[in-house]
Amino acid sequence: MIYLSKILGAKIKDSADQTVGILKDVLIKPTPGEYSPLEALLVKSKKKQHYFYIPYHYVENLAADEITLKTLEEKIIDYTAEVGDILLLRDVMDQQIVDTAGARVVRVNDLQIGEAEGEMCVLGIDISTRGLMRRLGLTKIGLFNWLHVNLIDWKQAQPIKGTLKLETLSRDLVKLHPADLANIVEKLNIKQGRALVEAMDPKTAAKILEEIDPRVQKILVQALGPEKAAKISERMSIDELVDLIKLLPYDEAKEVCAVFQNGRKSKLEKLLTYKDDTAGGLMTTEFISALPGWTVQQVIDEIKRTSESFRSILYIYVADSKGIYKGVVSLRRLLTAEPSDKIEQVMKKAKRLPCAKVHQRIREVGKLMTKYDLNSVAVVDHHHRLLGVVAVDDVMRTFFPHA
Repeated sequence: MIYLSKILGAKIKDSADQTVGILKDVLIKPTPGEYSPLEALLVKSKKKQHYFYIPYHYVENLAADEITLKTLEEKIIDYTAEVGDILLLRDVMDQQIVDTAGARVVRVNDLQIGEAEGEMCVLGIDISTRGLMRRLGLTKIGLFNWLHVNLIDWKQAQPIKGTLKLETLSRDLVKLHPADLANIVEKLNIKQGRALVEAMDPKTAAKILEEIDPRVQKILVQALGPEKAAKISERMSIDELVDLIKLLPYDEAKEVCAVFQNGRKSKLEKLLTYKDDTAGGLMTTEFISALPGWTVQQVIDEIKRTSESFRSILYIYVADSKGIYKGVVSLRRLLTAEPSDKIEQVMKKAKRLPCAKVHQRIREVGKLMTKYDLNSVAVVDHHHRLLGVVAVDDVMRTFFPHA
C-alpha cells in the first residue's frame, strides 16, 4: 500500500533506465460504489518541459522513490483524457467528501493506493491529521508518529466537488436517511448544498428540506430560486411547508404558494393564520379521517388508496359529517376487527381521549402528550371540530430544533 502524497514528484524511468519525467498527478475513471483503477499518469517531461499522459498499463513498478516502465519512452502511446476522467490531486485532494458509511462530510488529506482484483486502484481516503502531516513531509521527523491514520473505504465515499458530477450519486448516498442527508447539507457551503438537493428526486429532496435547520433552510430555498423551491416544497408535508413559508420574505413566499392547487393552497393559508407556538401552528391537516358509519373494510380501502401520501399511519381519526371529533382507531385495532364492523364500534371515543385546543401553547401540548404517552393528538376548535393532528416528533423538534 502506498499513498498518493508519497509518489507525487517521483521520477519516472523507462525500461532503459532513462528518465522520462516527473509524476504530477494520477488520472482515474470513477464509478460510484467501486474501487477506481489507475488509468494514466500525468507526467511533466524533463526534456521538453511539457505535460502528457502515460497509460497505466505501461507501469511496471509504482514506488515512492521511483516509478519504472515496461517499455522505452519512444514506444509509449500517450493517453487522451476523456469526459468523466478526474485527476486525484487536482479534483479530489483537499476536497470535501460525503462519507456514506458515517453519514458525514470529511476532508481528503491523502489517498491510499493498492491492488484490488489484479489492478492498482484508489482504495482509501485518509481524513486524519497524520495524512495531512504526511503530505507536508513532517512524518519523517517522528514527532507526529503517535497520530493514527483514519481511512474511509473509497467505495463508501462520494466526492461533492470537482469534475465528478452529482448526477452520478452513489447508491449508498441515495439510501441515506433524509435526516443524515440534511446534516450533510448543513455542513456544506450553500452552492454545494443546493447542488446536492437538486441532484435528488423531488420526493427525497422534500424530505431533506424538512429535516434541515430552519436558518439553513431559508438560505437554501432562496438559493434554489422560486421555481425549483416550489417544485420541491410541493412534496413537503403541509405542516413543514407552513414553517418554511413563514421563514421566507413575503414576495418569495407568494411565488412559492402560487404553484399549489386550490385545495392545498387554502389549507396552507388557513394554517398560516395560527401562531407558531400553538397547537394550530404545529399541527398538520394531512391525516386519514373516517366517518363513524364506515365499515372497517371501507377504512382499510381508504388507507390503501391514500397511504403513499403519508409518512406514517398509526391512527385514523373519526369525525361526523359536520366535522365534530368523535374518536380514533388504531391501525392495529383495524387489523384485528371484522371487515364488516362499524368504525363507531371499534374506535376509542373522543370523550375518553385527551385532545389539544387549536390555540393551546406547545408546551402544554407537550405535557399532555407526555402525561398520556401519546404518539399524536387530535387538535380541535372551540366547537370540538377536528382541525388537525400534532405528532410527537413535531413537538420534539420544537423543543430540540438542532438535534
